[in-house]
Amino acid sequence: MATSVIEICNNALIDLGEEAIASLADNTKAARLCNQRWAACRDAVLRAHPWNCATTLTELASSAVSPNWRWSASYPLPTDCLRVLFVASGGANLSAWEVQAGSVLCDETGPLSVAYIRRVEDPRLFDALLCETLAARLAATLAYPLTASTALGQAFWAIYADKLREARGVDAREASPIPAPAPTSWLAAKMGR
Repeated sequence: MATSVIEICNNALIDLGEEAIASLADNTKAARLCNQRWAACRDAVLRAHPWNCATTLTELASSAVSPNWRWSASYPLPTDCLRVLFVASGGANLSAWEVQAGSVLCDETGPLSVAYIRRVEDPRLFDALLCETLAARLAATLAYPLTASTALGQAFWAIYADKLREARGVDAREASPIPAPAPTSWLAAKMGR
């Protein structure tokens, strides 16, 4: 498990045969590229799977402004939301909803229960396999800008895919699927709502 962003960046750089950095603010090409690409790589990897360390539940209140078409209600998402996993209302999963411009749009009234992947910025919350996956994606992203080798870049994208598959498998076995909230009444349960 990594203890810092720098440790994950250095793992990627060392895999590429580059010198380690002390800070993202170092005046080196490697540090500038890590600083520029880290947040996007982190968010892409977190969005790729419902990681246990990044999954959270919340309740959303509706916006005072209704959508312009198709849906009757809009529910703004938290600013740290990277991907919505499920939406429920009144204890039942919604079958019709979509995410647009940072909001869940649907035809429900009242608060929504939402499970989502949140942006986690502290690497100490990641498990070891997720840290390796992040380093592999960063190495794949940095391979061409640092080495000008398309072959090395392709090799690191393959390594990233393998690391992602392994980390997803282990992470998925450490929890049961997130259940939808239970129906609040016997009739809702009977009707499947």
